[in-house]
Amino acid sequence: MKNNSIELNFCFKGSRTYVQGPDIFDAVLNKIKKDFDLLKLEKIKYSAHNMLLTNANLFICKSFEKEDYVNINSLIAFTINTEKYYAIVTSSKNKIECSMEYSEEILRNSSEIIDDKVIEFKNILDDSLTEVIVSMNKYFLQTTIPEDGKWIVTQFEYKNLLEYSKIKNKLIKLELLSNFNNKLTKSKIYVGDILVGYLFFSLITEKKD
Repeated sequence: MKNNSIELNFCFKGSRTYVQGPDIFDAVLNKIKKDFDLLKLEKIKYSAHNMLLTNANLFICKSFEKEDYVNINSLIAFTINTEKYYAIVTSSKNKIECSMEYSEEILRNSSEIIDDKVIEFKNILDDSLTEVIVSMNKYFLQTTIPEDGKWIVTQFEYKNLLEYSKIKNKLIKLELLSNFNNKLTKSKIYVGDILVGYLFFSLITEKKD
């Protein structure tokens, strides 16, 4: 059963013409923090279904049936106080009308890739953990797997969420766990020495005539 929808409005970042997963995830957290204690969320799983090219609608439910929704972009599942919830993001008809400057230069220049298996970055940014790890992994894959196409985040999982103070000036590390035919990857996410989750990327290639 659908609940009433909540509007999600975005600005494109830099030259992008789509909204990336971290921005969707962070926007959802910003909306649901009015009703949920974010630090009590557990077993958090984000999965991307389609590219988001417009603004969006958010539905929060305790049950989820895919056929109840049109134009699903992202699905976020989480548990709080043993109860499971779903945050469903669907694309809307409202166009994105703004853009903002954005650069990954600091992160790219300050990250270290080790043996094509690990990337590390001492976090000096004000961005969310999700935005940092996605930027790190994109840089890592572009550097270590020279394939034509675009690497995009398709899924990530957290045991729970961390306060910003827990990631600021901390060493963030991604360790490649599996690579399927240079098309799908899974990596471990560490903050310091603590395993906090997993990150999944896919390579999208343009169709050739």
